[in-house]
Amino acid sequence: MKTKLFPMLILLLPLFLNGCIGINEEFADIRNEVFNNFGGEYKSEVQFSIGSAGITVSSWLVDAAAEEDIAADILDDVSSVQVGVYKKLRGTDSPRMNTLREIENKMSESGWKSIVKTCDEDELAAVYVRKNPDEILDRLFVISLDKDELVLVEVEGDLKEAISTIIREKGIYIDY
Repeated sequence: MKTKLFPMLILLLPLFLNGCIGINEEFADIRNEVFNNFGGEYKSEVQFSIGSAGITVSSWLVDAAAEEDIAADILDDVSSVQVGVYKKLRGTDSPRMNTLREIENKMSESGWKSIVKTCDEDELAAVYVRKNPDEILDRLFVISLDKDELVLVEVEGDLKEAISTIIREKGIYIDY
């Protein structure tokens, strides 16, 4: 039985690793734009992408381990995640709001809309969202820079449903 199970697992492994190898071209373009605008020198510490199969497996693991199943419910609405963590080797001056505006212009050209941005001394953070052609919110991109590292994260999926799940499960009341 064990001898038949091992080859089957080897054959199924690519299904679970789908999208787990590298970031896509758009993510790399945004990363390069951020590098160019922030100046300095960065070394990749972690850079990966997880596709729908990996998210599904993660959802199962979270569902099995969690007391509350809100994390698994949110993961059900996520189709991919890309993450890049870059150590700052050599830097320039502190980030400025003008630098963030340059990045925002580039993001805007690709359909991204800024919803949060902040710049304070050695720290900078920005959150962008993008809708698909049907005007459904389906992507979130986060840029976070401090004196030591740069973190980029992109989440793709049914973000409206994910946000609804959070609001429903946490009992957040929004007064219009």
